[in-house]
Amino acid sequence: MGKTPDVWAAGVEEYGIINWFTMLQHEDALLQEYEKSLLGDPEKDRKVYEADSPVTYIHQVKAPLLVLQGDNDPRVPKEEAQQVVDLLKKDGKSVDAHYYANEGHGFEKRENRIDAIQRTVQWFDKYLKANQ
Repeated sequence: MGKTPDVWAAGVEEYGIINWFTMLQHEDALLQEYEKSLLGDPEKDRKVYEADSPVTYIHQVKAPLLVLQGDNDPRVPKEEAQQVVDLLKKDGKSVDAHYYANEGHGFEKRENRIDAIQRTVQWFDKYLKANQ
């Protein structure tokens, strides 16, 4: 949504990475090593981390965004989602978030999966059907 802002009319983010640098600070050691195997050393390969981090492009987002996140996500910590919400709110953009208690990476509880789908449909109905 940030790299091609004119393409999107609305979006929903579920437990997504926003900043590879902060991911390193909050994820467990095994995932840190995996991230480094993908992107390289965060010092030497800083430009790769920056180019691949959605936060680099967040201020270009135009479309409304709904963020859905588990409170206890060990892979993509809640701090990642909170950055998205905080930055878009600071820019005066349309953003909303819902955090699921006792959920991790993905939503395991049936009622939370249903809720996430309902929120997603309502979000798209609100921003896509309004333009018809």
